[in-house]
Amino acid sequence: MEDFVRLSSRVEGMDCIECAKKIEKAVKSIDGVRSVRVSYAMGKLNVEADRNKVSQEDINKVLDRLGYKVREDDDLDANAFFSFKNRRLVAAAVSGAFFAVGVISEFLLHEPYLYYPAYIIAILVGGYYIVRRGIASVRERYLDMNVLMIVAVIGAVLIQAWEEAASIVFLFSLAEVLESFSVARTRRSITELIDFTPRQALIHRDGKDVLVDVTDVSIGDVAIVKPGQRVPVDGEVVSGESHVDESAITGESVPAAKAVGDGVFGGTLNGSGALEVRVTKRYEDNMISKIIQLVEEAEAAKSPSERFVDRFARWYTPAVVGLAALVMVVPALFFGQPFEEWFYRGLVLLVISCPCALVISTPVSVVSAISGGARRGVLYKGGLFLERMGSVSAVAFDKTGTLTQGRPRVEEVIPYNNYSAHEVLKIAASAENRSEHHLARAIIDKAREENVPIEKAQSFMAFSGKGVAVVFQERRVFAGSPQFFEEMGVDLSSCRKDLEERSALGRTVILVGAEEEIIGLMTIRDQPRPEAKEVVSGLKAMGLKVVMLTGDDPKVAEGIAREVGIEEYRARLLPQDKVAAIEEYRSKYGPTLMVGDGVNDAPALAKAEVGVAMGVAGTDVALEAADVALMGDDLRTLLYGVRMSRKARSVIKENIAAALIIKLALTVLALPGFVTLWMAILIGDLGVSLAVISNALRLNRFR
Repeated sequence: MEDFVRLSSRVEGMDCIECAKKIEKAVKSIDGVRSVRVSYAMGKLNVEADRNKVSQEDINKVLDRLGYKVREDDDLDANAFFSFKNRRLVAAAVSGAFFAVGVISEFLLHEPYLYYPAYIIAILVGGYYIVRRGIASVRERYLDMNVLMIVAVIGAVLIQAWEEAASIVFLFSLAEVLESFSVARTRRSITELIDFTPRQALIHRDGKDVLVDVTDVSIGDVAIVKPGQRVPVDGEVVSGESHVDESAITGESVPAAKAVGDGVFGGTLNGSGALEVRVTKRYEDNMISKIIQLVEEAEAAKSPSERFVDRFARWYTPAVVGLAALVMVVPALFFGQPFEEWFYRGLVLLVISCPCALVISTPVSVVSAISGGARRGVLYKGGLFLERMGSVSAVAFDKTGTLTQGRPRVEEVIPYNNYSAHEVLKIAASAENRSEHHLARAIIDKAREENVPIEKAQSFMAFSGKGVAVVFQERRVFAGSPQFFEEMGVDLSSCRKDLEERSALGRTVILVGAEEEIIGLMTIRDQPRPEAKEVVSGLKAMGLKVVMLTGDDPKVAEGIAREVGIEEYRARLLPQDKVAAIEEYRSKYGPTLMVGDGVNDAPALAKAEVGVAMGVAGTDVALEAADVALMGDDLRTLLYGVRMSRKARSVIKENIAAALIIKLALTVLALPGFVTLWMAILIGDLGVSLAVISNALRLNRFR
């Protein structure tokens, strides 16, 4: 048994970055805790600790001490947020109501017997959660917004600014509630992925069809998926045919045809046919669960913007708090200024000093972009790679399986010496039927498409990298490269012209013949993806340099490059040659993105600023290897991924700029007394926070 345990908790009320940092610091201090990961986006706390020292109860006690609770179910989502179950919302509403009564009583009715009690009730009710968390922060020696608000409210009460004290409490409570609502919306966009997977599966066991919880499904079970239902498990079709909508996983809108032997993913939508699916992965290991896990972990890979904001906030808050203390004391002590006036201005600076809006500006943008991308088939492995992808100057493509379909196909069959195309294909397919070469598979597939019978050949011999020789209908025949036929001493004069023309076009040529004559010629080509030219054109339109790297023949590479619109390419490259090419492009053009299959191109993907693996749904190795994963097999998701990254970089810059400018402007204006307490919190906290969150949430809807 392992000597450590992994504990996971869903934390109620963890709806700000400062909350997450405070929880992380407190839990890390528990003896026996090895590592802590707090997912602000998901409202989750994951802890790895010594089994004999730490239990879930220990974690719960720390959370309770900080003013948070563990929920068994999900946090209030955006749909159920505005209800009486949300106690913080109720407290803010009651505080606001009594604050309104106080304002009316003071400025319209001029009744101190009404407005004093109204203000006091507004402060006590609205300040309950502020005080509770503020005291916890003081115990943890953590200076957060709650502590600053408590100091500001106490200060306002001491100078008899009751309406200001009540306004601070109400507006801050309102800001917290609205920020919590925005976070719930962001969180909901991620958890929608989980909702795609049904909670129950119809399993065929012991001759009966039984409905079981998906967590109780075992590998090897057979699930029955009726027309119109969502597939409950990851597995392989063992019976039936249908079309399955896989957009929840791959982002591709066109349903994929499924038949016996094809893989399906949990959460995808079955079409009009019934399927029987043998389970290949447990629920916690299925593709959607893996995507959710990777989205949660993505928060750990901080972007450059997040690191900048963290460093800035670390200095900004203490600096402004120190300035506030000086403003409170120095003018009255050394220059004979009114103490109450400058004390008030110091309180304003204290409120402005909280970097909440600034700190939240980047992570909420990153989370919104990552969750939006995950729903559309682009999985960023963190804010670091999200920002990097939007800053690349060049894109290098692998050829086979990336720009091309990865399935060579026979394009032409040219007969000679009175043979028909049908006969050429029959002889070639019969000769290649026992070969494992990928070009042999293309010939056999073509024969089956044309309904050409494949006969059994005798005395099969394979010549590695050259061709095959067999005895077919009591005659020795060959199928292979032109070089192979020359070595066999076969005269190629009858096909020389066709051979040179097709080779010049970048086609792979396979000859079929006997010792005394050429029977026919076939051209084979790995077809470019239908969308490849559109994608290359789109990348160029964004100002990116596009190149192709391949281990294939130069003529073949030239043909594909020309067809998809790439001017610069390199052929006959080994894996180490691709790494060297990436290094050269980085020095020549700048940050370079590499697109490959995630396994064969692993060294080049690792060397590039951003490694992008495509078509990795169901491929665990590729999913783990890439910085960015394109879940589906449509190359156009790369265009979406780059555009999303650029949009995210733009939104992050907008949010940081807005938060910085407004905070610094309020700081400057507070010194001469142009900013009041309620203005500081309404504009500097509530206003900016809502603005940056709303701006960030646009990324989740970006298409």
